[in-house]
Amino acid sequence: MKGRKTESGNDWQLEWTGPTTADIKCQSWNGFIDFLHHDRALKQKQSYIFRGHASVEWALVPTLKRSLDMDKPPWEDTEKEEEKTLNAFKKYCLGRRGHNPPQLEESEWWALGQHFGLNTPLLDWSESPFVAAFFAFNSSVLDSDNVVIWVLNKGVNKKPCIEKLKEERHIEFLTPYLDENSRLINQRGLFIKTPEMICLTEWIKQISEEGAIDLARVLIPSSEQEFALDSLDKMNINELTLFPDLLGAAKYANYVANRKKKKP
Repeated sequence: MKGRKTESGNDWQLEWTGPTTADIKCQSWNGFIDFLHHDRALKQKQSYIFRGHASVEWALVPTLKRSLDMDKPPWEDTEKEEEKTLNAFKKYCLGRRGHNPPQLEESEWWALGQHFGLNTPLLDWSESPFVAAFFAFNSSVLDSDNVVIWVLNKGVNKKPCIEKLKEERHIEFLTPYLDENSRLINQRGLFIKTPEMICLTEWIKQISEEGAIDLARVLIPSSEQEFALDSLDKMNINELTLFPDLLGAAKYANYVANRKKKKP
């Protein structure tokens, strides 16, 4: 935005796209790491969470909304759709959660469903930018020039223009840690839920006062995939640690075997 000071560092540059939104364009994986450690890039007093996308074309929209008729006006029926989906999932879970399964809160039911592929109103995020980067790069097909790591300020509901809204118009931040979902724990995961499942980039437009970053896209060249995944593996961020089950073991074994094939 005009008049706002841009920040830059080794192989990255921050460009403001709105009062509290920005694009951080990294020229390399090392540029991304430099950005994360820059003392003025992300304010230290803010608490940020991260989400990785393999394509710049992907919107911050939950799977349940994507599965519904997008031409259907308007979105007053989202609550009804959520209730119908969750009730169906609860019904079909009967007898499939072992003996004496624990009682779950609504957010815990959604988290459990998300883990097993249910379309939900939730978006997965992580407290770790490197976990988010793993999910951005760990795709067999990267069909855009850049991957994206989204950055969201957890304190966004405390903005004066948001605080004055009814609570149901705020973003919900959910951390339902379940014994049945060890992946969520290992991935330092949490979820967000927007009002009426609105796209987060639309919701954030309510903020008109300039300030620190509330939502940003970090763009990293897709060509850095191999280097980035190797770097993350050295940090012990890989399928073996993020998916602590047999599926994770199998996927990591494939990764190691394929990596050995590429070595001269």
